[in-house]
Amino acid sequence: MINKTLIFANAPIKNIGFYKEIIKEADKIICADGGANIAKEMGIIPDYIIGDLDSIKKDLLTFFQDKTIIIKDKDQNKSDLELAIKLAESLPSKEIIIIGALGKRIDHTIANIFSLDQIKNAEKAIILDEYNSIELVKDNRIIKTNKNEIISILPISNVKNLCLSGFKWDVKNLDTKSGWFGLSNITKDENVKISFDKGKILVVKSKE
Repeated sequence: MINKTLIFANAPIKNIGFYKEIIKEADKIICADGGANIAKEMGIIPDYIIGDLDSIKKDLLTFFQDKTIIIKDKDQNKSDLELAIKLAESLPSKEIIIIGALGKRIDHTIANIFSLDQIKNAEKAIILDEYNSIELVKDNRIIKTNKNEIISILPISNVKNLCLSGFKWDVKNLDTKSGWFGLSNITKDENVKISFDKGKILVVKSKE
């Protein structure tokens, strides 16, 4: 099993320096179609490019032809990011990190976040940018944090017996529906614990 797979989605990346260590730690790099444009700007040769190939620049498609495994997939029922996730799962990957997924198009951003729910095999999957990390949690989890870090707990389904510990505002045995917004909680410990019996939760770490 591959330890870390990095996926480039197609939203612009501004602070290239922020991602250098993340890229360095990746064992495999996958570009979701136009994500290859961003990878090239950063001087990255990905292991794979996958999608219907309508977003990658034509000259870059030629550039990568003999350097990268290019998979043309015309499945219009899946986004390019969903295809990249499916590929990452098939490798398989212990951890999947997705960058370039939070952009100006709110519809694309929401779809990208919900695509985390399609990841079944990886132990951990995160959408990351300079200001946020977004993880879909489906079972009990200890989250590594720094003290006084901002974390929002956002259920996306009915959640049963939710407990939060290590936060400024802990929660005990809460049953809640999708849409209960645990916005801007603050960590008190370096590790916080999230547990529940049933449901799915987005855990969002944010920097102001």
